[in-house]
Amino acid sequence: MIKNRKKLIGSIIILIIFVGLLLIGYISYKNRTANDFKIEDSFVKKDSKQESSKQEASKKEIKAQIYGEVNKPGVYSLDSDDRIEELVKFAGGFTDKADKYSVNGAAKVSDGANIYVKAKGESINTSITNSSEGNSKAAMNQEEGEKLDINSATEEDIVNKKIKGIGDGLAKKIIEYREKNGGRINSVEDLKKAIGPKRGENLSQYVEIN
Repeated sequence: MIKNRKKLIGSIIILIIFVGLLLIGYISYKNRTANDFKIEDSFVKKDSKQESSKQEASKKEIKAQIYGEVNKPGVYSLDSDDRIEELVKFAGGFTDKADKYSVNGAAKVSDGANIYVKAKGESINTSITNSSEGNSKAAMNQEEGEKLDINSATEEDIVNKKIKGIGDGLAKKIIEYREKNGGRINSVEDLKKAIGPKRGENLSQYVEIN
């Protein structure tokens, strides 16, 4: 009788210990899972912040001029990813005489772009640029003998001009110098400062400084 009671008590103790171990294991697993979720969530938040920072960093202020049939012609500051449609809004919208399809509202505005809005029935003036790159396409379509407007040209324009000794790296330096210098190359000396005396002198033969 006593032996049976001892066996029963021993079995109960073993059962209690077993249940206790199961409970401890469950609590540990639950806490670990919760911590994993917190760590994962922190990584997600960190990645979101980094992505947001990258997007902000990719945006920069540019300036573009719009004139012709808009209510407030002038030079306006925009974000680098703004479209011509935004520039038209800044300029107070089209006038009643405007040919709204003379500009591509969906195109991006480039730094230094010169956008002209024609009047209805107005003939196309080849000296005026209305494109996603402002003066970019006009510069790219120039004949070999024509000079490139260095203050409206993009990095791509300069490279496409295929000037001897001027490649991607130097084109980038010219644009960077122009941006730091108030958005303009004012003289041959500025070109020399941007890419060096010899190359600057060489480049000056192929470009206009307006």
